[in-house]
Amino acid sequence: MKDLVLYGATWLRADFHLHTKADNEFKYTGDENSYRSSYVDALVKANINIGVITNHNKFDFEEFKALRKIGKNKNVFLLPGIELSVNDGANGIHTLIVFSGEWLENGDYINQFLNVTFEGKVPTQYENENGRSSLNLIDTIKKLEGYQKDFFIIFAHVEKSGGLWYEIDGGRLQELGRNEFFKRRTLGFQKVRTHDKPNEKCRVKVTDWIGKAYPAEVEGSDPKSIDQIGQGKPCFLKTGAFTFEAVKFALIDYKNRLRLDKMPEYTHSHIRQIRFEGGTLDGQTIRFSPELNTLIGIRGSGKSSILETLRYVLGNPLEANESDYDYKQKLVERTFGSGGKVVIDALDRHGLIYQIRRILKESTNVFIDEKLQPGLSIRETILNKPLFFGQKEIAAGNKGSEKDLIEKMIGTKCDEIRHQIAEQKVKVADVITRLQKVSNVEELLEEQTHIKQDAEHHLNFYKKHKLEEKLQKRLGFETDIRKANEGVALIESFTDDIRDIVAKHEDELRNFTGYSSTDNDVIFKKFDAQFSKILQSLDTIKSELIKSETVLEILRNEQKNLFAIKNALADEFAAVERTLVEELKTSDGQNISTNEFLAKKKKLASAEATLIALSKNINLKTILQTELSKELQNLNNLWHNEFQIIKDELDDVSRKNEALKFLVEYKEDKKSFNDYFKSVFKGSGARDATFQGIVEKYRDFIDIYFDFENAKKLFGNNPDKFIEFFEHNLNTLLAYQTPNKYTITYHEMKLADHSLGQRASALILFVLGQKENDVIIIDQPEDDLDNQTIYEDVIKLIRIMKPSVQFIFATHNPNIPVLGDAEQIHTCSFSDGKIDVLSGGLDDIEQQKRIVKIMEGGKEAFDRRREIYQIWKP
Repeated sequence: MKDLVLYGATWLRADFHLHTKADNEFKYTGDENSYRSSYVDALVKANINIGVITNHNKFDFEEFKALRKIGKNKNVFLLPGIELSVNDGANGIHTLIVFSGEWLENGDYINQFLNVTFEGKVPTQYENENGRSSLNLIDTIKKLEGYQKDFFIIFAHVEKSGGLWYEIDGGRLQELGRNEFFKRRTLGFQKVRTHDKPNEKCRVKVTDWIGKAYPAEVEGSDPKSIDQIGQGKPCFLKTGAFTFEAVKFALIDYKNRLRLDKMPEYTHSHIRQIRFEGGTLDGQTIRFSPELNTLIGIRGSGKSSILETLRYVLGNPLEANESDYDYKQKLVERTFGSGGKVVIDALDRHGLIYQIRRILKESTNVFIDEKLQPGLSIRETILNKPLFFGQKEIAAGNKGSEKDLIEKMIGTKCDEIRHQIAEQKVKVADVITRLQKVSNVEELLEEQTHIKQDAEHHLNFYKKHKLEEKLQKRLGFETDIRKANEGVALIESFTDDIRDIVAKHEDELRNFTGYSSTDNDVIFKKFDAQFSKILQSLDTIKSELIKSETVLEILRNEQKNLFAIKNALADEFAAVERTLVEELKTSDGQNISTNEFLAKKKKLASAEATLIALSKNINLKTILQTELSKELQNLNNLWHNEFQIIKDELDDVSRKNEALKFLVEYKEDKKSFNDYFKSVFKGSGARDATFQGIVEKYRDFIDIYFDFENAKKLFGNNPDKFIEFFEHNLNTLLAYQTPNKYTITYHEMKLADHSLGQRASALILFVLGQKENDVIIIDQPEDDLDNQTIYEDVIKLIRIMKPSVQFIFATHNPNIPVLGDAEQIHTCSFSDGKIDVLSGGLDDIEQQKRIVKIMEGGKEAFDRRREIYQIWKP
C-alpha cells in the first residue's frame, strides 16, 4: 500500500459506511470460500482505497482481520467500526464509530464495549438495524472515552430515519453543538443532501445551530450486498499514510483534505522524482508530490545539495556575480561525485513522462521511453517556466535586487519583443556603420574640388598649344598600362587568397579520414561518404586554382608585351617631346614639361572620378541620416512596447494583491543612465555637473542625437572633445537602453523603507503571485522572512496555489510544512560523507516525530512551548 503514497499525500476514494456478510441485513449467495476476496475485489473495482466496516451493532473480529489482510495486498485500507443504534432521539440515532488499532491490540475491546452498551441483552436482540443501546449519545461517547483509546464518530444518513438530523430537533442540536464531548469526537455527517429548505432541516439550518462544531460531510455506500459496494456519491480523502490517525487528520482538516463528487486532477507540469547514481546521495530516489514539498533538517544536512542539484540538471544557470557562486558549484560537484549521474523524471502538462539525465560537467539529455530527444527545451516543453531561488537570492538586501527579481519573474514574457529589439539594434548599427563611411564626405568633396581646379588651371596653358592631341599616343599607352596593371593585381590577390585557404585547411581535412568507430560503424560509414564530397570539392578548387594561375601567367606576359611596346616607342616619344619643347618655347622663357602635363592630367582624372563618387555619397548620406532616424524611432517604439508588457504584468499583480503594489516609469532610472554615461566618456574631461545636466534634460542618447545642436551647449568647457567621444562611440550609445524605474510598495510604504525581513516577505509574495510558473523551488526562504508574514501572507497563498503549482522548499521553519500542510516531507541528515533522506506525508506519524525533533527542538521543548502558550491564553 505504500506505493500509493510514494509521492506524498494523494487523493483516494473513501467509503465510511460499509456492511459485510457478518451483518444480518447483508445478503450473499455466492461461494463461501471466495466471499472475502470477492468483497475486496468489489472495493477495488469501485476504486475505494479506504473503507470502514460498520455492521449494525456488531463487530466480527475474525472476518475483519481476514478482509484487512486481503485488502492490504490490493491497496485497500480497512478500518474497524460499528453502526451503533444509540438510544437517543425518537427512533435511535445510527452512529458510525470508527476505532483506532488500539482497540484490537491485546484483545478485542470493540466487542467488550458492545457488551457494555447493550448490557442485559443478548446479540440476537441487538445485532440488527433496529437494536438500540442502553446509553444516550453523550453517555456513549463518555463510555468510549473511558477506554483511553482513540476513536471518532460519523453520523449515518443524517436526513433519513435513524439519522441525527431526522431524530432530534433544532434545540437539541444546538445543545450538542455546545457539548465538548460531541465537538471533540464528531468528525462527519454522512449523506447530507439538503442545502437550504425553509420547512426542513438542512445544511444551512444545522450549520447555524451547531456553528463551528459542524464537521466534514462524507459519503458511504451502505451496501446490503456485494454489488452495491461503491454505489451512490463518492468522497475522496487526501492522505499520506494508511493509518487511523491519517484518516482522522484528513477529516479534521476537511476543508483541505476532503472532496465530494470528483477527485481533483493535476494539469500542471511537475517533477516526479530525482534519482542519484554516485556521490553523497548514491542509490537514493527522492519522490515529489505535485503540490507542496519540503526538505527539512539541521544546517548541513544536505537540503541545499538536493536543490542545487535540481537546478544544475534542469539547466537553471547560476549568476556569475552571486556571492556564493563558487560554494554552489562545489556543492553540486560534491553531491554528484566524480562521474556521478542524476536522473529526473518529470511530467508535462499533458501527463507525458520525460527523463532528464545529466552527468557531472556534461550536457543535459532528455529521453522519452529511452529514446534521446535532442534539442528539446526543458523550460518550455517539459516543465512550464520553472523558477528557482537559492539561498539569499530571494532576499532584497542588495541594491537593484527588486529589479533583478522582477526581471527573473516576468522577463520571459518579454522574450519575443526582446528578440525584435536585438534585431532592431543590428539594423541601427548597420546604418551607423554605413553612415560613418560617408561622414566626412563634405570635407573630401571640398578637397577634391580644389585638386581638380588646380589641375585644370595648370592644364589650361597646355591646352592652348593642343599638347593633348600631340601626346595622344603616349597618353593612350599610359591608360592601357594602368588598366593592365589593375587587372593583373586583382587576379594576383584572388589566387593568393585561394592558395592561403587551401594551405590552411587541406592537411586537416585529409587527415580526418580513416576513423573507425566501434559502436557506430554504420553512422560513420555514411559520415565518411558525405565527408569525401568535401575532399572532392577541395580537389576541384585546387584544379581551378591551377587554371587561374595559368591565366595569370598569360596575362603577365601580355603585360610585359605592353611594356615592351612602350619601351620600343621610347625614342619616338622622346623625339616628339623635344620637338614640342622647341615649338612651345615662349617669349618670356617659360619651359614646357611633358612630365608635368602627364602628372597633372592623371591628377585631374583621379579628382574627377573621386568627385563623381563623392557626389553619390552626398546623396547617400542624406538618405542614411533619414534611414537612421527611422530605425531609431522603431527601436524606441520597441522599447516602449517592452515597457508596456512589463507594466501590464505588474499592474495585474497589483490588482490581485492588496499588500503589494508596483509603479513602473519609462526610462526613468536616471542614476543608471548617468553611471553608464560617465563610464563611456571617461577621459573626456567632462565634470559630474556636465553629465548631470545632460541626464536631467534627456532620457537617453537617442534623445541627445535628435537634438544634437542644442545638446552641444551642455557639453561643458571642451565641447570638441565631448563631441569626439560621442561620435566615436555612436554605435554603442544609440543602442543603450535607459532602464525603467521600479517603485515597489508593501502595505502602502516604499519597499526600500521596510526592514530586510519585510522586503523579503514582499518579494516572495511577488514570486508566489505569478500564475504561469508550474514549478517553484526556493531554498530556505524564511532566512529573511518575518514569522507573522510567513503565515499571514506566504503560507495562506501557498495553500491556495499548490493544487496548480508544484512547490519545493528547503526550510528550517515548521510553519511551512505544518501550516502549509505539506503533501511530501523529506527529512535530511548527513553522516559519514552521505546524505540520507526519509520521505513521508505530514500525516505520517514517524514523519511527525521527525518534524518535532528537527524543527521544534524535540518533544520536550515542543510540549513546554505548548504549556506556555496555554498560560498566555486570555
